[in-house]
Amino acid sequence: MADQNTDPSLETGDGDPMTAAPVLLAANTKTSPTWASPLAFVAAGDEVSVIHQGEVLARSRDAIIVHEQGHTPIFYFPREDVQFSTFTLIDRTSHCPRKGDASYYGAKSTDDAPEGAVVAWSYEDPIPMAAILKDHFAFYSDNIELSRKA
Repeated sequence: MADQNTDPSLETGDGDPMTAAPVLLAANTKTSPTWASPLAFVAAGDEVSVIHQGEVLARSRDAIIVHEQGHTPIFYFPREDVQFSTFTLIDRTSHCPRKGDASYYGAKSTDDAPEGAVVAWSYEDPIPMAAILKDHFAFYSDNIELSRKA
């Protein structure tokens, strides 16, 4: 029997990960993304906040931690928990073969950041294996503070 805190599909690589429906794993689940299963989605389990220049950009108890092979884990926040008054959609996109097309959001002008400095991204229409990320936002860690409390 598999350990309750380990996702067995990440170990075996069963199925086609590009078309498989994503599964949200329980908080504190151990993951080891592989080429066969490159993404794992884990519930944060705690209240997580993103703070930029003293202002809360997002705060949620429903954040998802995305573990992607070759990348640092990233928190994704539900749209309803993001404060859009501090940034705006910018004319920039990119494509990730594991998640789909990303849209980017820039900071509104402040003393420390020029208008348009990219602060967040979102997959508005993710591919099937990342469908759980629809209506979620992630933030660049280089100029934010991440706070996590139980």
